[in-house]
Amino acid sequence: MFLWPARDRSDCMKRILLIALGLLVLGAAVLGIAIWRAVSPTTGPRIDAGRTGKALVLIDLQEDYTGPNAKQAYADPVRLISAANDLLAAAQAGGWPVFLVRVAMPDDWLHALMSGGTAIVGTRGAEFDARLQRPPGFVEIVKTKSDAFAVPALDAQLAAGKIGTLYIAGLDAAYCVKTTISGARNRGYAVNVVHEAIATSHGTPLAELEKGYEAKGAVVKSLAQAKLELAAR
Repeated sequence: MFLWPARDRSDCMKRILLIALGLLVLGAAVLGIAIWRAVSPTTGPRIDAGRTGKALVLIDLQEDYTGPNAKQAYADPVRLISAANDLLAAAQAGGWPVFLVRVAMPDDWLHALMSGGTAIVGTRGAEFDARLQRPPGFVEIVKTKSDAFAVPALDAQLAAGKIGTLYIAGLDAAYCVKTTISGARNRGYAVNVVHEAIATSHGTPLAELEKGYEAKGAVVKSLAQAKLELAAR
């Protein structure tokens, strides 16, 4: 039987450990880059002047977050869905377009890790909350990143409708709502955020997050005010 000398065995083990460490560092770097890309707001061309239309954008009001069997439940989901439905009714009354945004993560280990196993494509949890009233002609935007503007169809549809003012609500106020606001402001949209129709599971207080929105140039409005403005033709 052949036996490696002790020194050779030691050198071999060191090489194996170094290779394993390198792979771990590389894996962590790849994961870090993927997460950074997923949560960073996008940029795009500035919108044309004279776009006077309004639109309602509701983000990630899905079964895995607000539904009765939510995997990542948010506090007081009934309030959130009720506020969202009030906004939907107001936008319909005013004749303004509605964009319903949802996340649908690919069914692989990386995206499951990034999403905590929620809203995986093809699952019930990735669908809109069943209580959410979907008006005729609404536009569905399906995303895998935090900023809804990462889906080019959103900007294209808004341009086609000559929309320059957005009313944004949904989840999560510290993540997808925040980055979508930034994506919108980066393009020059006027942004209104509806206080009663957003929520967060992050430790940052909602009031502090709203100050951050305002620093970006967004306006935080009450549900009552947003309804009045959306209902106006």
